[in-house]
Amino acid sequence: MSEQLIVIGWNHKNAPVEFRDKLFLSKDEIQNLVKESGQTDFIQELTVLSTCNRTEFYIVSSDTGPLINWVKEIYTINLKRNIDFVDGDPNTHQGVDTIRHLFRVASGMESMMLGENQILSQVKTAHEHLLMSSIKTPLLNQLFRDAVSCGKAVRTETELCRGAVSISLAAVELSKRIYSSFQKQKILLVGAGESAELTAKHFKENGATQFFIVNRSEERGRRLAEKFSAEYAELSEIPELMKQVDIVVAATHSKEYLITSQQVSQALSSRQYKNLLMIDISTPRNIDTEIHEIQEVFLYDIDHLENVISENLEKRKSEIPSAELIIQKHSKKFMTWFKSLKVKPTISLLTQYYEKIRMEEMKRIEYKLSEDEKDAMAKLSKGLVRKLLHYPITHLKDLADGQELDPQTIDTIWRLYRLEEMKDFEVEKSE
Repeated sequence: MSEQLIVIGWNHKNAPVEFRDKLFLSKDEIQNLVKESGQTDFIQELTVLSTCNRTEFYIVSSDTGPLINWVKEIYTINLKRNIDFVDGDPNTHQGVDTIRHLFRVASGMESMMLGENQILSQVKTAHEHLLMSSIKTPLLNQLFRDAVSCGKAVRTETELCRGAVSISLAAVELSKRIYSSFQKQKILLVGAGESAELTAKHFKENGATQFFIVNRSEERGRRLAEKFSAEYAELSEIPELMKQVDIVVAATHSKEYLITSQQVSQALSSRQYKNLLMIDISTPRNIDTEIHEIQEVFLYDIDHLENVISENLEKRKSEIPSAELIIQKHSKKFMTWFKSLKVKPTISLLTQYYEKIRMEEMKRIEYKLSEDEKDAMAKLSKGLVRKLLHYPITHLKDLADGQELDPQTIDTIWRLYRLEEMKDFEVEKSE
């Protein structure tokens, strides 16, 4: 009887990226799996949270035994994917551990980068998919709704998710020390790889609108320029562009300096020595280190950025205890709700069980009794039933209210009094 919340999943902690790539599921694939799960007799509800760092199956099931094999067969048989699961055993959680796990995920506590913000929107999207589904998933719907609330609370009530902890975001954070706003600033990006794109993305999120993209590969450079409504230019145009831009970010893998001290000095002369911010996130460095000596230039490199990241990570780590308290609070709230779903039908069926026995015994002897004796026996038997049920019912309610009730206790009661049969009897009686 006792339905369990289970998560079966792989993430950056227990599976390499090549393995995780094979597990990734699209929105359509997840919807098809939800429908497929409806054909089983051991899965009541299902959804999947699938990102670049994790693929996790959240399941409501009354029989946990076949679940892992079912998930593996989905990939092998349904999706026709050649995956050697020996490369990565899944993490599994059950009951309250499932709840805490999802709440930690939504809060950024389980991310590769502690406190990263993107995961909350991914959990929120998974919840929206549940709401749009034609299949009813009341437990998972409430679980993901509460997970989103928990994630938001951690972000608003702690500093866990604040401060740059990536090179590209740190570059933008350092830029804020020079410019309070990026709306009027012109930004030159040297490079069109992942780091350059992430940096442009973070600048744009902080209000920047004017970009120049310079890249050795014209095709890739123009593709990134189009994405950010930027102007594309050749490498040879860097000296001329430095005369008009406010911020220069270098993010390539060139083995030589692409920007020299002489080029910067000449550009400053043309711009009447207006300050210039330069950030070098290249490996090896692409901006001449001698530029540090030029008074009008603020030059930051990887070392500066890593110091910022290290400081911010320490701040985030110090917020872990506060975040854990919020997660604990939200987990208890959900468990109270979840356990109340189990207690109410259990109390109802337990009451009906005793009432059924009482009525059967009354019928067995009523032909021997007068009307007055029947009334007296009815009152006596009802009183006995009430007294017999008083302590079990009160204890069950107290356990649920006090967060001490586990699904196994409910399951034991159902097995002890064979309440599943009682449930079936009630269904038959109503038909």
